[in-house]
Amino acid sequence: MDAKTGISCGTKYGTMYALLTIILAMAIMGSSLARETNQNNSVQSHNNISIRSVTVNKVTSQLAEGKVNKSAVIGATVVLDCPRHIYDLVVWNAYLYNGIWCHLSYWTKHDQESKNCSENTNWLSRPRHPPSLQIKSAQISNEGLYRCSISDANGTFFFSYYLTVLVPPSVSLSYNVNGNPVCKAAAGKPAAQISWTLEGDYKTKPEVSLKGTETIISEYYVTNATQGDIACIVSHPAWEESRVFSLSLDMDSAGRTDPMRILYSSLICLLGIFVLVLFIYLWKIFRGRKTDVTTLKIPEAISTRLSFQESDTQPYATFVQVENVIYDKASDFSPGFSSST
Repeated sequence: MDAKTGISCGTKYGTMYALLTIILAMAIMGSSLARETNQNNSVQSHNNISIRSVTVNKVTSQLAEGKVNKSAVIGATVVLDCPRHIYDLVVWNAYLYNGIWCHLSYWTKHDQESKNCSENTNWLSRPRHPPSLQIKSAQISNEGLYRCSISDANGTFFFSYYLTVLVPPSVSLSYNVNGNPVCKAAAGKPAAQISWTLEGDYKTKPEVSLKGTETIISEYYVTNATQGDIACIVSHPAWEESRVFSLSLDMDSAGRTDPMRILYSSLICLLGIFVLVLFIYLWKIFRGRKTDVTTLKIPEAISTRLSFQESDTQPYATFVQVENVIYDKASDFSPGFSSST
């Protein structure tokens, strides 16, 4: 009995030890897996950080090269600076959007200067201090890439400007033939933005312009419920603030009668043309009658003149007849006269 009890107790303890061993082994394996997972995550995180750092360094190197977008209002003076003022050689290259290329350069060692740009694009002062570029009057043709290259003992450094010329639009606000307000921002660069102060339906459309500019036309549709004043708001990069242009929407205002004025003006023009045509027609009729009367009087004048001419020639005819009679008689006496002799 005691032997069986000992065997059963040993079996129980052996089973417990085996379970504990299995649990401990599983715990060790789980910790190692967790440690390996953490290491993989850390490696992946390190790789991600490395990729990000490379990307940041790349962006930083691009910014260090110096690429700046610069805009100027048409007609304004533009100055483009180079960041370094101590150098051996400086070269400005202008690659314009219209296909023209020009350059300015200065070599300090030999005090040599070279350029083929127009007088509108030149050094700000002397190229030695500082080597800044100046555009006296910015035009659309001056748009493009301007790149400054500076060389010294440490190498060559670049600084670039992308120049854009802004053209403010010419704004007008008036009524069209339909009696609707029309806001027009003409010849702007870039295109202006138009909005209205009153809520309602309106249509905005572009219009073809020349020389790289754009025209925007916005028509506001007036309804019977629309009352008071209305204004169009025009925004453009060439202006520091948006500009507001207003009109009155009073139905009895002068602006609302513009279509009627156009109609009345058209009727007056047509009436004037009709009167002129009638005058020309009557004048032609009167002139025709006068010509007929003159034609009728011409035969009488001719007959009168002929009779007058005949009366004038009668004495001469009588004289000729008398002379002929005398000559005939003289011929009759001439033989006798000769015989007697």
